[in-house]
Amino acid sequence: MAFGIKSITDEDVLEHALSVLQNNMPICAPTDTIYGVLAPDNKEALEYLHKIRRPSKKPFLRLLPDLSYLEHYGLELGQKSPIVLELLKIEGVSIILFNETKDFSLGFRVPQKGFIKVLLKALKKPLLAPSCNKEGEPPAICIEQAISYFKDQIPLYIDSGILKSPPSTIVEISDKINIVREGASIDNVKEILSKTDFRRYPD
Repeated sequence: MAFGIKSITDEDVLEHALSVLQNNMPICAPTDTIYGVLAPDNKEALEYLHKIRRPSKKPFLRLLPDLSYLEHYGLELGQKSPIVLELLKIEGVSIILFNETKDFSLGFRVPQKGFIKVLLKALKKPLLAPSCNKEGEPPAICIEQAISYFKDQIPLYIDSGILKSPPSTIVEISDKINIVREGASIDNVKEILSKTDFRRYPD
């Protein structure tokens, strides 16, 4: 299978990206932080992404077009809803949410800028979005590095130059709130959490 390369500035880049995704195949493209391997959030695309990107089958981050798409995952936010919604409005912040029985969790982010925001708005569906690297390797910072990882396993690579943005800040929300990784917008996150009454989330 051959692969194509488009520049982020090409007029038809969005059209090409949508065409590949609508055929249940992944693309490599810039997200709001770093390059990601983006694929539709369905069983067929998930299985392929596990095969080429994460054989361990650990969960992938989901990028959402907007906050309303959280409802699609059947997660009961309850009294945690205000802090979840507030965090997801911050640029570069991902959250991990658990189901009621705490037997599985999923990570989400709502991109606030860039090509990825435009892509999600046009697609009108969430995307699986691990970083662009093989499991255990460092994330690609340029399209050449991405191609060296996946070659023709990914049909389309979207080149946005060298990306060295901080990774997303990851906040885990369960019975307690925990910052798993400090990254983008960490000061904003800490300010919001400093005003949060943690006693609302008892053990």
